[in-house]
Amino acid sequence: MRGSIFWRTMRQFALLATFSVVLFSGAAVLAARPIPPFLASLFVLLGALVFALAVALAYFLAKGLTEPIISLCRRVARLGPDHWQYEIAEQKTDEVGMLDSVVADMAHRLERGYEYLQSEVEKRTSELKEQYLKDRTILTSIHHGVVVIDPQGTIADVNPMGVSIMGKERPEEVLGCLATQLLPLSSHHHVISADEHPITLCLKSQAEVRPRPQEQVSIERADRTRVPVMFIVSPLMSGDKLLGAVAVFHDVTEERKLDYMKSEFISLASHQLRTPLSTISWYLELLQTDRQEKLSPTQESYIAEMSTASQRMVRLIDALLHVSKLEGGGVAPVPQEVDMVALVQDTAEDERSFAKERKISLEMQLPDQLPIATDPTFVQIILHNILSNAVKYSKSGGSITVSLSQSETTVSIVVQDTGLGIPQAEQRYLFTRLFRASNATKVDTTGSGLGLYISRMLVEQLKGKISFLSTEGKGTSFTLELPLSTWKKPDGAAIEASS
Repeated sequence: MRGSIFWRTMRQFALLATFSVVLFSGAAVLAARPIPPFLASLFVLLGALVFALAVALAYFLAKGLTEPIISLCRRVARLGPDHWQYEIAEQKTDEVGMLDSVVADMAHRLERGYEYLQSEVEKRTSELKEQYLKDRTILTSIHHGVVVIDPQGTIADVNPMGVSIMGKERPEEVLGCLATQLLPLSSHHHVISADEHPITLCLKSQAEVRPRPQEQVSIERADRTRVPVMFIVSPLMSGDKLLGAVAVFHDVTEERKLDYMKSEFISLASHQLRTPLSTISWYLELLQTDRQEKLSPTQESYIAEMSTASQRMVRLIDALLHVSKLEGGGVAPVPQEVDMVALVQDTAEDERSFAKERKISLEMQLPDQLPIATDPTFVQIILHNILSNAVKYSKSGGSITVSLSQSETTVSIVVQDTGLGIPQAEQRYLFTRLFRASNATKVDTTGSGLGLYISRMLVEQLKGKISFLSTEGKGTSFTLELPLSTWKKPDGAAIEASS
């Protein structure tokens, strides 16, 4: 192998050596021959010239390739919402020219797409603004207070009527404040606590909360005045996520006055009617018991009918008086420890003779003992109304079953009969005032339509629930649920049933 290398030393400028390697009998011989200095300088000069030419060629080749790409990048960077014009630098047929054409076409399509999106955004923005103005106009115009509450219970928005009912002048006075503090409620002049406030209950349960009309809810203003209102709170949901709640309330001062006048009239009229009815009943009883004057069978039947009608009127007046007192909040439960088994037995026995006359069996499925803290008079009235209806509207040969059971939190009384049943379309009206089912009026015309209405109000006073299942022609099952939770005496002491 033959080659040439440069040997540099500290004392010599250049030395070109040629090596010859001769392989002979496993030995290597290295021979070096010096080259003249002018040839060494020539070789150096030629090497430097070749290197310079290579560098220049590489520079010009790189510049010719990168400059079009850099120019393209600069033109692409200038593209935007205010500048979509892209100009092709030179018509070329190489790869850079093809890329330039593709970018120009893309810029044109982006411009058209941007213009379309811009027009759609402007259109939707205009529609949203118009809808917002309509919504605000509606909220401003309606005569109901509307308050939007966030999940933390603070007021996020309110309409002018809501501000007015709360006794404020500007929305800024209520925004960001706790809704339960600016909307304090009272029922029958008793302040509703923050934990029992409809807004708090709605946010906790994520369900609509609507105080009953009988509660006569009022807003307590800061100036100590009360505004009677109808109050409804509904949750604002996005799927399973709670966004807050909206409270709608309406000033019912005039309606409350009319209702009060109506109740006062009914109460006054009922009291005034009791005296002449008592007189009529007394004379009718005297005619029936006085045997000095012999009456003909026809006269006796007339007097009997008059006596029945008189008693019916007395019961109706008593019912109207009860309704008037309940609606006015003038009746409150007086809880005490009661054995529910004995109470149910006594009430059912009062109806047994009536059931026997109609040949209806009355069965009871009761435990040995079941103490509870409740108002026994209220429970007796409720059970009497349910049992008397069951007997009255059951056919001869039917049956009535009364059962009593206890769960962890409630006591349940179930009264099941095989009577007429309630038509499906009329079941939602069953607990309303003066309602009687269409099939019931054909069987008995003496009912007042107030029994179950009174029962429902009494159950609400007892903090219980009353429900029913009914199939027309097959019978009805009523369920009365009463809480086992303790009641409070006026002095604050708890009333608990002993176990």
